[in-house]
Amino acid sequence: MLSSAILSSMHCFASAARHLSFTQAAQELHLTQSAVSHRIKKLEEQLGFKLFLRFNRRLQLTEQGAGLLAVLESSLGELDAAIRDLRQQEFTSSLSIAVPHSFARCWLAERLGDLHRRYPKLTLKVRAQNRTTDFQHEPVDVAVYYDLPGQHKLHQHELFDEYLVPVCSAEYADEYRLWQNPDGLEACLLLHDETVWKGTGMHTEWVYWARDAGLTHLDMERGYVFNRADLAYRAAMSGQGVALGRWHMVAPQLTAGNLVVPFDAFVRAAQRYLVVCHPDRRDVPSIRAMFDWLEQQAQLSVEQRQAQRKTLSFRR
Repeated sequence: MLSSAILSSMHCFASAARHLSFTQAAQELHLTQSAVSHRIKKLEEQLGFKLFLRFNRRLQLTEQGAGLLAVLESSLGELDAAIRDLRQQEFTSSLSIAVPHSFARCWLAERLGDLHRRYPKLTLKVRAQNRTTDFQHEPVDVAVYYDLPGQHKLHQHELFDEYLVPVCSAEYADEYRLWQNPDGLEACLLLHDETVWKGTGMHTEWVYWARDAGLTHLDMERGYVFNRADLAYRAAMSGQGVALGRWHMVAPQLTAGNLVVPFDAFVRAAQRYLVVCHPDRRDVPSIRAMFDWLEQQAQLSVEQRQAQRKTLSFRR
């Protein structure tokens, strides 16, 4: 069996071998270049053969060094696969997540395949609801809130910010001459979500947007009111009026050609998407895995939406 001293130096060797540089290995491992050089020299002494040929400005693996790297990478790959299998064995039971209706339909649903590929033995129960969760009395493990950070005495991570922008069908934008013309909203039917967050009124989100967009001269307290944002988006897609879209939720419908952003008036929402759980259950493996997965997906979403926003032309 290999000694602990040799095993502890293998990571250092693998990094130096990948980069063919003690300096880059030192940066990766947060060590000094001399410390890396010393560990490699000590490892060579312990193994009884040279791992690198040292030239003035470069390194080259010896035949023995290249062979050791191949074996090490193969072994690490098998170890990584074994760890993934062991993690998946932990997730053989079910996990329940409660999310807002619009989040479930417009964001979460299209990403669940990735979750299944990572944890094929996990049974997920998705509960759509526009309210907070009572973790003490409801069979819910994890929840997503659209709310102000720090409002709840729960373990929570922020997933992403949200931006508000009016959306409608292209035909509706043509009919009401909305292209690059926010004042055209005066003649439009506004579509509202009355359950934006706890304690809001029927027109709160549109009024908030108009104030920050500098359009307070427009009357926002009119139009049709829904109790779910995705219903307002659906009405807008069918040409019934203008909905105030949350960018991460409506962006896929722009890609599909079902909605357009007729003018550039993005306003950052005060709320964030938060993933929360009971503080006492934060270290349960399946809950921790769900937090990690949601945060990874959120980061991808942010990158995608930032790139998509740059492509908007605000015209037919």
